[in-house]
Amino acid sequence: MASDSKSFARRDRLLEIEVAVRKLWEDEQVFRAESRENLPKPGEKFFSTFPFPYMNGYLHIGHAFSLSKVDFASAYHRLRGANVLLPFGFHCTGMPIKASADKLSREIQQFGNPPVFTAEDNTKPVAEVEEESSDTPALPGQFKGKKSKVAAKSGGQVYQWEIMRSFGLTDSEIAEFQDPYKWLYYFPPLAVEDLKAYGLGCDWRRSFVTTDVNPFFDAFVRWQMRKLKSMGKIVKDRRYTVFSPLDGQPCADHDRATGEGVQPQEYTLIKMEVVKPFPLKLGPLEGKNVYLAAATLRPETMYGQTNAWVLPDGKYGAYEINESDVFILTERAALNLAYQNFSKIPQKPSCLVELTGHDLIGLPLRSPLSVTEIIYALPMMTILTNKGTGIVTSVPSDAPDDYMALKDLNDKPDFQKKFGVKQEWLPSEIIPIINIPEFGDRAAEKVCLDLKIKSQNDKEKLVEAKRLTYLKGFTEGTMLIGEFVGRKVQEIKPIIKTKLIESGEAIIYSEPEKPVMSRSGDECVVALTDQWYITYGETEWRNMAEECLSKMNLYSEETRHGFEHTLSWLNQWACSRSFGLGTRIPWDEQFLVESLSDSSLYMAYYTVAHFFHGGEDMYKGSKSLIQPQQMNDEVWEYLFCDGPYPKSSDIPSAVLSKMKQEFDYWYPLDLRVSGKDLIQNHLTFFIYNHTALLANRNWPRGIRCNGHIMLNSEKMSKSTGNFRTLRQAIEEFSATATRFSLADAGDGVDDANFVFETANAAILRLTKELTWMEEVLAAESSLRAGPPSTYADKVFENDMNIAIRLTEKAYKDCLFREALKNGFYDLQAARDEYRLSCGHGGMNHDLVLTFMDVQTRLIEPICPQFAEYVWRTLLKKEGCVVSAGWPTSAEPDLVLKSANKYLQDSIVLMRKLLQKQLLGSKKAGKKGAQVTAVPEGKLRGLVYVNEQFDGWRAHCLEVLQSKFDQQTRRFAPDAEILAELREILKEGQADNFKQIQKLCMPFLKFKKDEAISIGTQALNLRLPFGELDVLRSNMDLIKRQLGLEEVEIYSASNPDDVSKAGPHASLLTQNPPSPGSPTAIFVPST
Repeated sequence: MASDSKSFARRDRLLEIEVAVRKLWEDEQVFRAESRENLPKPGEKFFSTFPFPYMNGYLHIGHAFSLSKVDFASAYHRLRGANVLLPFGFHCTGMPIKASADKLSREIQQFGNPPVFTAEDNTKPVAEVEEESSDTPALPGQFKGKKSKVAAKSGGQVYQWEIMRSFGLTDSEIAEFQDPYKWLYYFPPLAVEDLKAYGLGCDWRRSFVTTDVNPFFDAFVRWQMRKLKSMGKIVKDRRYTVFSPLDGQPCADHDRATGEGVQPQEYTLIKMEVVKPFPLKLGPLEGKNVYLAAATLRPETMYGQTNAWVLPDGKYGAYEINESDVFILTERAALNLAYQNFSKIPQKPSCLVELTGHDLIGLPLRSPLSVTEIIYALPMMTILTNKGTGIVTSVPSDAPDDYMALKDLNDKPDFQKKFGVKQEWLPSEIIPIINIPEFGDRAAEKVCLDLKIKSQNDKEKLVEAKRLTYLKGFTEGTMLIGEFVGRKVQEIKPIIKTKLIESGEAIIYSEPEKPVMSRSGDECVVALTDQWYITYGETEWRNMAEECLSKMNLYSEETRHGFEHTLSWLNQWACSRSFGLGTRIPWDEQFLVESLSDSSLYMAYYTVAHFFHGGEDMYKGSKSLIQPQQMNDEVWEYLFCDGPYPKSSDIPSAVLSKMKQEFDYWYPLDLRVSGKDLIQNHLTFFIYNHTALLANRNWPRGIRCNGHIMLNSEKMSKSTGNFRTLRQAIEEFSATATRFSLADAGDGVDDANFVFETANAAILRLTKELTWMEEVLAAESSLRAGPPSTYADKVFENDMNIAIRLTEKAYKDCLFREALKNGFYDLQAARDEYRLSCGHGGMNHDLVLTFMDVQTRLIEPICPQFAEYVWRTLLKKEGCVVSAGWPTSAEPDLVLKSANKYLQDSIVLMRKLLQKQLLGSKKAGKKGAQVTAVPEGKLRGLVYVNEQFDGWRAHCLEVLQSKFDQQTRRFAPDAEILAELREILKEGQADNFKQIQKLCMPFLKFKKDEAISIGTQALNLRLPFGELDVLRSNMDLIKRQLGLEEVEIYSASNPDDVSKAGPHASLLTQNPPSPGSPTAIFVPST
């Protein structure tokens, strides 16, 4: 590894090159992007963006991986001549920075300044958070786990002061970060420095930070929100939403440490009345209506209740819902209810009696819809108290869990005795309520018998039992009981739910479908809140979003499916918050615009940001000729929405026209690159807002999503130290090797892998390449002059043409690992093969210089600093490589490519045959067997070629040709192929038909597979080139590769040629040559 080796000379050389190249680029303003008066034609401009990272830490390799995709794509388009804009901003909106600043203040108040933590304090465990993403900051030397896009480390048990120390800050500096705005001025400039060192091709004049610290962006977001509201797309509504009690506000995805994407899960809460007289434990509840409150997703099954279930050791409480009603349930469920207006004291559960499940066993209950008048609470050992209310209704006819728990209770008297269960409490029979095709009217019993489930603890089989019955019961089940007899379950389920609620026998209850932790460190609930919502999911708007999506290049079907799924469920989104940093809701300034709602249209802001910030002030734009108050709604409408010229504006008309030109020129956005986890929120919001606010012609054109990134095949984790900031990676490997490894890490939407060994290998390979080029150029006059003329010249020239075409396609498709393979690895292999093939004649001067030019351009998008150095310093080229133009290429000769593959494969085959003959046994085929020297008597190679299939092989190919569909690449059934082949073979070779048939079968299979892979040419009787010509053109190469004195190439179909093998001619019978597979015989040289 670079970090472990005794010498860093190679890495340091790359770092020195990067510093020098950076200065050149900055002096020449290479990445400054200017619009032009005329609108661009297709392909003339390329505008791409990356989700601005959250600024409460350093950028890390996770950021760099997603960023590399947009950087490489932009560099490719810039190289081929497009006018390219790649801007970069910094996100500070929301609660993480404010929460971290407040946490520092609390630590100072509690532990002093600087704080003195006790030994116990310092060993508090750090909560692992489930997933990183491009919007999540990192600590130097640490990392987050995997899953939540926004898993910031400001929440949990780790001390914020220690986090700040890990940034390299002194104790005196850390205290300043109690001011949240200090973060905004500290981290963005560091990020700019790291990205410049990385080599990002960015127009830094357009950089900015969010929140009201930037009055221009603040004005932009206020305009966006007012416009959405005026269109009816922001409304005030009362809805269930995931809510942080500690923060006192809704907890959206970006506000969460864990649980991104988790939504409220709605239940029907069944009120199971406790029948009086109450037992002694419930004495304090006398005079109240007391209910066991059971949460269910299946209210239609309440007809079949036979009992209720409680967890014997579970902790419960009797909570006041109002003056008269008391619910018995878990504290967690009571807290959720308290935020849904079901608590005597709003948002504060009021517990009258603390209980355990033992206290509840045997309670007589009167439950809604149950055909049994009195049912009892019984013990169940598998109840989860972190889901629902801890009270469960029992419907053993249709619920496999209930059926098995009841069976266990009936079959085990000792179990009954342990919990004091009386026989009269047990239901006497199962009550059929729904008929399900294939399962009848006692579905739970049947499926448990079918799966041979033994007890309620057979969890895996019970999960399968529910999978088999629940959905089928809902979609195909028919009611057997109650007022809806004969009707489908899916029709009457909502009706029954409504009737239960309207009659007061049930209420709506909601909780997070999975645990959610806010960044402040508390567990979230579901609250019923009045809030401002953006009306995503509204039918007409959704149709526009779907239309936009249908026209976009998404680079992956998996990505498209992700968007289609999100559009199918996404609805109103809470866009207001009361805690954190950001822009105030213009018409209701007690609220802030939440962090996902101020980041859906800012790509348009980039087009004019340089008028405000100019690369000198990404905050207030202090040197701007335009004042923030001049950017009113009229101006924004004119710039982005084809509004009328703002006559009331005092901004000079020339400036306004130039700003308008910028937007009209750069829009629409050509490419947005992001982690796939943002599909379910930010990226879909991005589509929605563009379709609502901008003209159709300005809707985005492309989104490229990627997976997360691992380090060395393991999850990036702070606990293991398997982590790198971008700065650390550059210091350890260089920017060039870091970029190389990011390209090699992976192309798809699955998780990618940044491998340190790849980075170290890149350091070695690239610096060796520099040395090779320097040495060749120093001895340039020794290269073979004249135009390319040899077979090797033609092959090498063709390989370069192929590399140019394939690499271009890979870059265009945003497949950068593929581009690296075609444009670097394969091209290097072609160069190495060419050097070997040229022998004593040497390499052609023009081809070698062409290779250097082509390789430099092809790798430039991935390793631009390396390419720039080669271009200017070694090749002495004029101008800058980043805009040098894509290399030209002739049409690749695929026949020549296959001919060269044949040549190389044949040499490998001949070497194996030579080893066999020299050793005289099969030992040469064993691992480690080598032939490194030729015996004293020099050898002559006789190579025999058969250029056309004949005999039974020709018949096989002719039949396959007639039975192959080139379009579908499918063959007729085997029986049909064999029947026709049998007829042909029987006519001419009836005597040995069975023996030939045995030989045919493997040959047929091989050729079928080959045809399916490469097409109909695999079925030709001859190869598309002359084998004799190829081998005869390369006899010198074969001699050198095999260490032979002489090589002679013969045709196996020519008797005179065969006779020249003398007594060795029998080898041609034992191992006959066939098209693509020559046979070599080695004899002493005369």
